Amino acid sequence: MKIRYVIMLALSLLLLPASLWAKTVVFVHGFQSNGMGWRTSGVTPVLQQRGWRDGGHFVLTPQGPYNLLPTLSMGRPEQVFYTLDLPPRSPIALQASLLDSYLQAIYALRQEPLTLVGHSAGGVVARTWLVRTPTVPVNALITIASPHLGTPLADIAKLATNTPMATLGNNMGLDKWLEDAENFYDDLRPEKPGKFLYWLNHQPHPAIRYVSVVRDNQPRPDQYDFTVPRNSQNMNNVFALYGHSEVVSVKGTHFPDIEDGFALAVILSRQ
Repeated sequence: MKIRYVIMLALSLLLLPASLWAKTVVFVHGFQSNGMGWRTSGVTPVLQQRGWRDGGHFVLTPQGPYNLLPTLSMGRPEQVFYTLDLPPRSPIALQASLLDSYLQAIYALRQEPLTLVGHSAGGVVARTWLVRTPTVPVNALITIASPHLGTPLADIAKLATNTPMATLGNNMGLDKWLEDAENFYDDLRPEKPGKFLYWLNHQPHPAIRYVSVVRDNQPRPDQYDFTVPRNSQNMNNVFALYGHSEVVSVKGTHFPDIEDGFALAVILSRQ
């Protein structure tokens, strides 16, 4: 798999003239969110002010990925970003397999290495795709407040699925929905042998650029990430990536906001 990835990356660089090299960013949303959230949170508007073009928003249909907002009617912009929708409560592996369909469609449009930006669980989904099915070339993975070592809240949520409330949900016909959520929570439980994140963190990772955007620890409740511990957000603490990730600190809560847009603008300008 790694050999195939290297060959695809080399061919893409050889076939594209230098004048056509461009930057393509794909945003991967996190739990309880969707692709449009990158726009409403103010992240992508900041990039647009810095010259980036909005390539649209992809959703999955029976016919495959479909762009609901095809804004690029003419020309080939040098810097473009795309968003997409994933089932946010589904197991990480399932989300990664669906992400593959999106990335293949976007790569077919751009024919150049992609940069993946994932928030929270979206960063873990993107990293899982990199490890399991890197079918298109990628030059960078940027994660924002992602639980690479897990989050204690996943333990709490996992326990909650065994409460009377979960039983009530089963009686209301929500058993499949709750089962998916339970598997999702299990995937993000703190790393230890036998758990998904332990497996993921000990797999070989491709030699690309890694950037961890982590929340700055602040004593103020309005500037603290209570969802994912700071050490879990840093990919340098991942066994397979020790010392390979850049780290950028951004003040704020767990959720993406305008400050992340400013940070991304700087990070992407350094590629």
